[in-house]
Amino acid sequence: MQMTDQKQPQREESPELVAQRLSAATRRRRARRRFSIAFVLVVASASWLISDFLTPEMSNATLSARPAPSAPEVTPSLRQLPPMHRRAKTDALKSGDSLAALLSRNNVSAVESDAALDSLRGQFDSRSLRPGQKVRIFHEWMPAQNPQTDAGTFAGLDFIPEPRQQVSIRRIGDNQFETRRIDRPLSERYFVADTLISSSVYEAARSSGVAPNLVVELIRLFSFSVDFQRDIRQGDQLEVLYTRRFDGNNQLAEEGEIVFAALTNRGERHAYWLHRHADGTSHYYDENGKSVQRLLMRTPVDGARLSSRFGMRRHPILGYTRMHRGLDFAAPTGTPIFAAGDGRVIRKTTKGNNGLFIKLQHKNNYQTAYAHMSRFAKGLKNGTKVKQGQIIGYVGRTGLATGPHLHYEVLKNQKPVNPRALDLPAARKMDATELAALVETRRQATKRIGNLAASQNALSSLPRRSGIPAR
Repeated sequence: MQMTDQKQPQREESPELVAQRLSAATRRRRARRRFSIAFVLVVASASWLISDFLTPEMSNATLSARPAPSAPEVTPSLRQLPPMHRRAKTDALKSGDSLAALLSRNNVSAVESDAALDSLRGQFDSRSLRPGQKVRIFHEWMPAQNPQTDAGTFAGLDFIPEPRQQVSIRRIGDNQFETRRIDRPLSERYFVADTLISSSVYEAARSSGVAPNLVVELIRLFSFSVDFQRDIRQGDQLEVLYTRRFDGNNQLAEEGEIVFAALTNRGERHAYWLHRHADGTSHYYDENGKSVQRLLMRTPVDGARLSSRFGMRRHPILGYTRMHRGLDFAAPTGTPIFAAGDGRVIRKTTKGNNGLFIKLQHKNNYQTAYAHMSRFAKGLKNGTKVKQGQIIGYVGRTGLATGPHLHYEVLKNQKPVNPRALDLPAARKMDATELAALVETRRQATKRIGNLAASQNALSSLPRRSGIPAR
């Protein structure tokens, strides 16, 4: 039986099906093209948004109050010097010292020392440097030399005579040096002290890390409203917001200022804020805009005991009754004495019953006198101007005295008056516009204290007494 293979005939597509298939392929190609374009646009948009968020526009950028310093220019003579190993040694000026003597004891030859200091003349007066001033002395070695065995070449020196400036002397050739004065930008940081008083405001503030010069300012602030001899009690509370300034190496360059201070004394809270006016001046005010400053301080010494009042009394040494023209404050020898107000020295003497004695002239025909000091502050002489709260001497028992104390007098038109009876007007009064600005000053201070407390930056939270308003 014979079998035959027969192929099935292929079914031909109709023109309609062919057209549909071609149309579908075209749509798929268009869809792929649109997706690719959309993907590229999405990626580009995302990149632009990310760049916009991470890089602020210059018009909206927050700029520092102090522009960043430009890189120091390298003179052609310095560019031509070969590469060197350099090391620095730090020394400090001693009493009666000079830069030349300091360089000599650090093995710098007289010829090189004279050449370096010659370049300094006209740029800086080295006689203004004080004992304790730190100086860095640089030496250099060629790459082939061994710093352990070879003496090296004197390369220059530098020092910081004031926090915002550096003086640099660099070798630029054979016994040739160049002096430059370089500005040092400083950054300001805020700190908080919150402590209980056990003996005195001075000791409480110092134990909390507040610098001595700021403690003097602190005592001056409260001395207008608080009698340190009668009012301060153990357990009183002290709060201070203050600043410090640091250099580019994160080293403390100088102390700043007190921004806010509060003293809770016998259940009453005295709080003051530093407010800057539009004219550039700044003063301390209470929450009602009343200026803290007065012409004279009520107490020119901290932590003292009132041992003798103003008026008639029997003299403890002479034995007869006579007028006591001032107040006596008993305190340990060496306790700082502050100028009660801005003024100038009109008398300074070391003789007589008053011992070491200073009299100051102030505004409005007021004078103050300070007797029985153990020593004077440095730099004071007749005619020297002093600022309120400046240390002018230290408690002692020179002259006619039974023990260490300060005899303090206030004179009005050459006549003695009772210092405790003085009621001097405020130095400045705020108007409505300035009161509104003070509210913002207080808000900023409160915010900073809150931030520091949250980060536990030198702040130990202490309990508030009942009836005392919170910050």
